[in-house]
Amino acid sequence: MTDNSRKKVIKTAVAALAVLMVLLVVALIINLVRLSAAGARKDELAQKSAYLDKAIDENGKLLDYCKTSSFIENYAREYLDMVYRGEIIIGTK
Repeated sequence: MTDNSRKKVIKTAVAALAVLMVLLVVALIINLVRLSAAGARKDELAQKSAYLDKAIDENGKLLDYCKTSSFIENYAREYLDMVYRGEIIIGTK
């Protein structure tokens, strides 16, 4: 191989390595941005999950209360105008 052809091969190899390094750096930056966005999304979903868990718990407590006889009695009296036998309703709504 001549000295001139060796220089061309070296220049070509250096150029190829430079292009490869640029591609790797660009890929790294893209992946870091995606990772950051995924982390933010994960935090957002964790907050939503905590909110929904709390809502489920509160609704479960409400359902348990709605099954009690005192709730049913109060509901029947207030919304259905039901009374026990012998009770007298005083006043109107």
